[in-house]
Amino acid sequence: MITFKKFTQKFLLVALSGLNLCFSDDINSTGFNGEIIRVIKPGVFDYSTNGLLLRMRAWGVGFPTREQPGYNQAISFTETNLIGVLNEIKIKREFDLENLKVVDISLPLRSTTFSRLAIEEGIGWHLEKETNRHGFLVMAQLRAKRKSLGVWATGFDYHSAPTSLNLSANSPILPKIMSGNGDFPTIRYWVTSFGKIHRPGCSFYERGRGELSSRPTGEDCRICGGAK
Repeated sequence: MITFKKFTQKFLLVALSGLNLCFSDDINSTGFNGEIIRVIKPGVFDYSTNGLLLRMRAWGVGFPTREQPGYNQAISFTETNLIGVLNEIKIKREFDLENLKVVDISLPLRSTTFSRLAIEEGIGWHLEKETNRHGFLVMAQLRAKRKSLGVWATGFDYHSAPTSLNLSANSPILPKIMSGNGDFPTIRYWVTSFGKIHRPGCSFYERGRGELSSRPTGEDCRICGGAK
């Protein structure tokens, strides 16, 4: 005979099991179970999950490039807060123009997100168009500006300063790589593991995984023009 106490215990166990299942399904639908294994550049990293290697980018935050002040600090910040640290990944956009998954990275141990922390400490700046002026990130940037932290203390105009990303596809800086007989110069393009073609002078030339080719096949880079 089942007593009222035993009936109540069984009811609670069933209810809790169902609740736990709902939470598990929600987590699996929004995130990954894996590990960040490599930082490529500030905010860009390789994520290993279920035998796959995915290249991702932090949502809503921009960082200095290699030639700009603050780049080394941004690399160090990214490695410190992502490599070997407990985090939760949520996809915001499947792929951007560089075939990177755009993700929001929660840092549970710090009760914040990677993007918010980077903006708050002046390591990077808020990409308002990408986030549609996400309130928390707007406020984080205002605080960093008031305190003149990081990029806001350099006096460098990151948005209008000429960088390799703004090079015209019609006037690249080409190295003179000669053919076997030494008569005709040939261009060696960089073809990434994702099939993107970059010409010499592009900021993505010989970056990450890929190979050099004088007769590349794949998708031309929208910034440098690729093999066009």
